Amino acid sequence: MKNATTYILLILACIFWGVGFPIAKVGVEYIHPFSFAFIRFFLVSILFVLFFRLSPFNLALKLKENFTILFFMALTGILLYGIFFLFALKFTKASDVSLISGANPIITSIIAYLFLKEKTGLLGVLGILLSFVGVAFIVSGGSLNTIVKMDFNTGDLLMLTATTMWAIYSVLTKRALLRIDIFEAVCLTSFIGSLMFLPLALIFGHLQSLTNYPLVGWLSVLYMVFFSTIFAFSAWYKGIEQIGASRSSVFVNLVPVFGVLTSIVLLNETLKLYEIVGGAFVTLGVILTNRKPNAIRVKRR
Repeated sequence: MKNATTYILLILACIFWGVGFPIAKVGVEYIHPFSFAFIRFFLVSILFVLFFRLSPFNLALKLKENFTILFFMALTGILLYGIFFLFALKFTKASDVSLISGANPIITSIIAYLFLKEKTGLLGVLGILLSFVGVAFIVSGGSLNTIVKMDFNTGDLLMLTATTMWAIYSVLTKRALLRIDIFEAVCLTSFIGSLMFLPLALIFGHLQSLTNYPLVGWLSVLYMVFFSTIFAFSAWYKGIEQIGASRSSVFVNLVPVFGVLTSIVLLNETLKLYEIVGGAFVTLGVILTNRKPNAIRVKRR
């Protein structure tokens, strides 16, 4: 029964992350991406303090002691990821965005190998190759001619860049967690990231007009704050605590599945054969890579 509850929490986390793709796409249609990101992460940083009873004094101390790595975590995982992710949603389908995000553990494994010297093994290498074949299928629309001419969809390329930024953030997080609690790290990086977004939101995002944002825009932001970040994050790490990171990592493969399904239902998007083939290759690649004990497993938030 204990494990059953844990599995339910992990599945719910993946559902909320997956649903977040079409929900965020709806939000950025009404709220500028810079303002959307600022509001989301500023609220997350405040609510983390309240919900997880984090000490502001202790947070200030941790920020001072670990400012450099927290700054670069915020730069890659909040600012750059947020910019590329939110603008990707404006240029391509939410289903494509969710499928490409499935390659995140693969890109993280490559970066971990390059910078942390973590070995992947034969299965890991095969998984990486299969996943990149899958991503190539998606961003090229299944057309070899598109690859030859380098005529890719702008949104797909933006999401691939966003996924790379998140992978760098994940590797930095692994280093940071040697000195700081995960909840403190997310709270502080969200706060720093929101400050990075603030001038962009004021200059380009019409943040001054936030009282004029429509209800659907606010509902999108609040979903990303409460369900896609706070609840999903808490459920995910509760699952890791109960059954371990290795067994929990398998559930990551559900995120693009739920992302695609909800994009079809909520946004009336259609799924084409090349997307199915590409998504299958990406998923198979992640599964093979995760069979290696020391491969990094990361989540989407």
